[in-house]
Amino acid sequence: MTDFHTRLKALIQNSDYDYKSLSLKIGQGERYISNLLSNKSDPGYSSVVKICSALGLTPNQIAGLDDQITLAGTDVDTRVVSAHAEKILTAVTKEAHRKLATRGAQPLLDDVLTWWYQQGGVLSNFDTLSEHVDLYRAPTPDTPLPDPYKIGSQSLATRSFGVNSTEHLRYLFTTFDKKISDAVRLAHVETTKGDPQLSVQELDVTLPGHSFPLRFVYKRLLLPVRDTAGNGYVLNYSQALE
Repeated sequence: MTDFHTRLKALIQNSDYDYKSLSLKIGQGERYISNLLSNKSDPGYSSVVKICSALGLTPNQIAGLDDQITLAGTDVDTRVVSAHAEKILTAVTKEAHRKLATRGAQPLLDDVLTWWYQQGGVLSNFDTLSEHVDLYRAPTPDTPLPDPYKIGSQSLATRSFGVNSTEHLRYLFTTFDKKISDAVRLAHVETTKGDPQLSVQELDVTLPGHSFPLRFVYKRLLLPVRDTAGNGYVLNYSQALE
């Protein structure tokens, strides 16, 4: 997405904002825009909408699309921006998927959130992301433990815990402290209510083959999803904190 980042940089330079002030304007940390442009990373849906609103532009204009719309005055209708944001985000997401496929890179949290929003929570166009996430069956009131359904070959559970199957992960939950398993199950219950759950987690667990507990600190994103038949799941995408 070099063209997108180059175009956005020029638009900011021609505005009343610098990188820091625009970052703060859209509710991000002061280095968000600088990092976005220098790392050529992919913005999330809400960030695109807020950047466009702040600059008085539409996503079409940032994307350099021909079918630009003209907005009268200086007030930007965020409903119009939202309606057109899908065009640039589709391109951004396709580029993110291409990078993942060609370089085997870990997706960003924004990549996963953007995919979830665009698909309306349905597990479609999911092949590239699927190896990086774990799926759990949606819990019922009688579910005693988290119930793994599918484990990604590049998920944090696989890479850090050495998990090689859903049965293996299910067994590990029986070896964890009950407070840990209960906390995960309750987080899954909250997620099934419809909203993403993003948190920083710390785990001290003793894995098979180790005589002492290991500490894992990671960012965890839980998303409510469903398959095309309507079956509900909880998607877990986690990233280790350095």
